[in-house]
Amino acid sequence: MDLPSIIDDIANRADDFLLERSDRKDARAAIAALLVNDYPQVTPKDYPGVIKGVMAILEKEDFFGTEFAGDSWKDGDDDEE
Repeated sequence: MDLPSIIDDIANRADDFLLERSDRKDARAAIAALLVNDYPQVTPKDYPGVIKGVMAILEKEDFFGTEFAGDSWKDGDDDEE
């Protein structure tokens, strides 16, 4: 079993199966479900490492984008009239 290849494969497929996932917690759950369904050769003890590896790749590629606190469209100038 070649875990690095599995990690790369899952990361490469992220656009397809993470399309509706808006946060990292949902993404981790989707990756875990994909592992169970598509990679039966991966043992449950290896899941955390695979999930962490996939998430590291997605973070490096800025898959989740920049997170904003508050209203990202507001310029912060409340005094303008």
